[in-house]
Formats: sequence, C-alpha cells, structure tokens
Amino acid sequence: MEPQCWWGAENKRIATGFDRFLLFEFEALEEHHLFALNSLSHAIESLDNKVRSDLYANNERDREAFENFICDEYMTIHEVLPRILWNAQFLVVYATFEHVLNELCLIVQRRSKLELSFKDLSGNGIERAKNYLSKVAGVKEPFQTPAWQRAMTLGQIRNVIAHKNGEIDVPSNNKNCLGARLASEKNLELKKTLPEQEDAKIMLSGDFVKSSISELKEVLISVCNYELYDERN
Repeated sequence: MEPQCWWGAENKRIATGFDRFLLFEFEALEEHHLFALNSLSHAIESLDNKVRSDLYANNERDREAFENFICDEYMTIHEVLPRILWNAQFLVVYATFEHVLNELCLIVQRRSKLELSFKDLSGNGIERAKNYLSKVAGVKEPFQTPAWQRAMTLGQIRNVIAHKNGEIDVPSNNKNCLGARLASEKNLELKKTLPEQEDAKIMLSGDFVKSSISELKEVLISVCNYELYDERN
C-alpha cells in the first residue's frame, strides 16, 4: 500500500492546508460587521439621548428652534450614515468574494498543472472565475446550487450600488426586472421620494450585509471542499 499524504483525505479537496486561510478573510468581515454595527448603534443612541434631554430642558419656543436645528443631524445619523456604511461594507464583502474566487482559480491551475490561467478567459468578475473552474477544471456542482444563484443576484445589487449610486428602476409593467424582484427582498428597502415614481434608491441594512457574508462564504466553502483530486495528486 502506498503511504498516504500527511493531510490524508483532505488532499482530495481543492483548498487544503494553508490555502484555506483565504476563508479567514470572511471571518474578518464578520468581525468588522459587528464592529460597524456596534459603532452605528452607539452613534444613534447618543443622538437620541441628546434629543430627549435637550427637548425636555427647553421651553416650548426654544424646543421648536432646537427641533429645526437637530433635524439635519438626525437625518444624517439615522439615514445617510447607515446607507453609506452598509453600502461600503457590502462592496468590500463582494470584492473579497471575487478576490477569493480568483485565488481559488490560481490554486486549481497550480495543482492541476494547467497552462491556461483564468486571466486568459474573456469576461471578468465572478463569471470569469466560474467559467474557469467549471469549464476548464471541471468544478461544476458548486455552481449549480441556490447559493451560487444568490451570489449572482448579490452581484447585480453590487453593480447598481457601485455604478448607479444605488438608484434602480422599478417599473410597474415588468415583474421580472431586478428592481421588481428586490421589492420583496428581506432586509432591503427600495426608497422612493414619491410613491408614483418608477425609480428608487436601494437601502441596505446591517442584517442584509450580515446575511450576504454568510451566503457568499457558503459558495467559497463549497468550492474549497470540492474533491477534484485523489490522495496521490
């Protein structure tokens, strides 16, 4: 019997040993999300306490002036800051997802001794990485799952936020467009200035970003754990 490699059955997987440190980036993203959430909650709580105490201390005339004064700050803390915060973190999360997928392509190229790189394929982003892994290396199952379809939807949301500042069309006569599909999305709001308008701004929440981290991490784990090799490779 030939001796087994020191990592045993794990050698069948695409990412073994130190290669799996790529997944630690998503551990860091989870930690950063908690840090951002706590910081935002503290800012909102501090402002709300200030509003309550100052309104109580002022007489009726001064109270009205204070309300006008605090309105901009209240809008900033409760709406503008969360939008910027969660948009920024979501973009980082998706960029990290794309980066790790590309790194997995390089791992497969190295372990399979392929001359063709994922960079030699047309296109870009996660679709190019998927094409390389599935069509060149034969890694198919991880890209035939609901988790991958969800990753594609998150990519569409990412593009709207990155390239259109979150503005998206929500036409009433097209139920299959992205805007219509996002209308029922959990932990996400499509905010309209006027009810009758056909465009809206995507408003992410902390819970949406948190779930996105988990969903994208699920895809990466399925690729990392894919058994593409035998123990002797």
